[in-house]
Amino acid sequence: MSRILGFFSEKTTDTGTDLTTKGDIHGYSNTNTRVPIGSNDQILTADSSEALGLKWATSSGLSSPLTSNLVYNDNVLAAFGTGGGDSYIKHDGSNFYFKAITGMAKFQSSLGMEVTHCFTFNQSSATISSDTITGTDNVMQVDTEGSASTDDLDHANFDGAGETGSWFHLVAKNAARTVVVKDTESGSPQFLMAGDFSLDHAEDTITFSAINGLSHNYELSRSDNNSWHNAH
Repeated sequence: MSRILGFFSEKTTDTGTDLTTKGDIHGYSNTNTRVPIGSNDQILTADSSEALGLKWATSSGLSSPLTSNLVYNDNVLAAFGTGGGDSYIKHDGSNFYFKAITGMAKFQSSLGMEVTHCFTFNQSSATISSDTITGTDNVMQVDTEGSASTDDLDHANFDGAGETGSWFHLVAKNAARTVVVKDTESGSPQFLMAGDFSLDHAEDTITFSAINGLSHNYELSRSDNNSWHNAH
């Protein structure tokens, strides 16, 4: 004769197992019960006023204004714009970076820089075309059109968005070719300066201000280092 060892118990109804819809979960108040799935993009949130102590709710994200510090680890971006692709700020553990990917960075009120050092590092190259260049940085390395041995530069356009009012330096791109910056040639924007100036040495420089609201480039200083080297 066979014997069956063990215990038997009668299964009672457990409403916590009565899940009916994809995403339903088990919950409990004073009995097991079903927690129905919420709507798309909702999150499960603790709420003591609810019978089950929780509910599905729309995420409120960060509150505004913030009432405590928001801390970013090194190399974590605070990104802005649709999809975060327009600009960002970050710290890499050594330096702080502010980058405008789309458009330009603009300060719409007074800006004070209380630092030991304040530098701009960018420089760009431009080749003369029809006696003209278009400025894109504060330091422009200028080359002659068609690699000619000498070429006149009558105009420099620093009139793009965010460029008007810039101070800019012109230097020779190639010391073997001479760029002659021309004083008060016809057209606009002219160079208003103390006579023509030749960039015929790698260390020659001339500096202008494209004064905001005015239509020309105004000379601030020049340094004829070719003459200095020849004299020494």
